[in-house]
Amino acid sequence: MSSPKVSILIPVYGVEKYIARCARSLFAQTYANIEYIFVDDCSPDNSIGLLYSIIEEFPMRREQMRVVRQDRNRGLGAARRRAMEECVGEYVMHVDSDDCVTENAVAKLVSAALATGADIVDGAYREFSSNDKGDAPVVYPSHLPKERMLKRMLLQNIVGNNIWARLYKRTLYTDNGITQDEGIDYGEDFGIVPRLMLFASRAYIDDVVYLYRNDNSSSYTSRRTPKQDRSLIMANATVYKFFIANDRQGTYTKHLNMGMIAIYRYARQNNLPQHEIDSALGSPITGFAPRLCRMLLGSCVPYRVSDIIYRMLRRMYL
Repeated sequence: MSSPKVSILIPVYGVEKYIARCARSLFAQTYANIEYIFVDDCSPDNSIGLLYSIIEEFPMRREQMRVVRQDRNRGLGAARRRAMEECVGEYVMHVDSDDCVTENAVAKLVSAALATGADIVDGAYREFSSNDKGDAPVVYPSHLPKERMLKRMLLQNIVGNNIWARLYKRTLYTDNGITQDEGIDYGEDFGIVPRLMLFASRAYIDDVVYLYRNDNSSSYTSRRTPKQDRSLIMANATVYKFFIANDRQGTYTKHLNMGMIAIYRYARQNNLPQHEIDSALGSPITGFAPRLCRMLLGSCVPYRVSDIIYRMLRRMYL
């Protein structure tokens, strides 16, 4: 029986300092049947030139690598979307071009997927930096059943919603009309992973499959801009509208509504107009506790007080 093809999808922009280590970790995978889709988002540095030089060290991978170039710099969300449009693997993995994967990452994730039949397999990860000593703690995937884990994911900031360190069946995207949206470049993981999880069966392994860089000062998460504020609002609105439309039994409704308070908290902390969030969601949040928190965060009640109440009420949903 032939092994399934895995598409590894990598957006590239401004990672000249990091891409060599990333690419070597990808090309050195022990798993053979891989296609590599690098999306050049009009990177202004020598990231792509370095990538082509690294592939020469791995001649057996040369025919498996493709670089597609955007017509202009469109952002992370659009780059991920383009990669999905280009790939053909039965499974997909997302890797950021300043991060790395462990040598057996693909093999271990595929083995678990085949053994369990799961649509998504989560792996463990740890953070690293340029001065890394390899002693950062391992972050293990949630061991909760899928439904309980997804409820906590919707509550936000409780279990990881990272798009990386996971293997996905590509049909989760194609069969359910799930795409990355251009313009959602910050909070894009939350904008996509809960939607995939809604339709998926899930398994996990405790092996470290991913190394997440925490010292890239030019990454999307290292600074806050008005564009990123809009992106985060759009990501939350995308999830909210999707679950309202597709969670037919209302299994996740209470957690979804309480989870939206995270974006209202963000708005209060950063002096953003909360009516823009109301407009983006398209319909008001429901439930006594979420509505109370929304009201407090939009009032003159000190933030510290409203946040304490929010945290107390959220415990009821765990």
